[in-house]
Amino acid sequence: MACEITFKDRFVQLNNLQFNRLIDFAIEIAENSATTTEAGFVERMKNRNEGFFWPGRGIEIEEDFPDIVERKFWSRVFFDLSRAIFDRTIGIHTHSFWQSQAIHQAHGTGLLFEYAVRDAEPRWSADTIDRHEFDEVVNRREK
Repeated sequence: MACEITFKDRFVQLNNLQFNRLIDFAIEIAENSATTTEAGFVERMKNRNEGFFWPGRGIEIEEDFPDIVERKFWSRVFFDLSRAIFDRTIGIHTHSFWQSQAIHQAHGTGLLFEYAVRDAEPRWSADTIDRHEFDEVVNRREK
């Protein structure tokens, strides 16, 4: 069975196993990076993961995440998750067949949340690990 993470006419499609893994990994990244203010977003996602998401039920960003501050948080988390998979700091890496697809799904979900934020704030961009590294290397800006 498949599910989708959607915002308006855009979506990322996953099977249920991929969706569960994506959300579990996102929660792990979120727990390790959330500020005190953002901790409620993590708890909310944990609660949704335990009872709200079911096979075939993905995420409808407009309905499930109406708060723009929470959308910003999850955009950053999913982008940082794609980086963590790439860096092999999350997940089991005995086999690598799953990584490229998981990176795509995490990054695509980050883009969906970013798009959802930009619906209200067109010039907003997530403050991600990759953005910091880009600034250090290309723009030669310190953290």
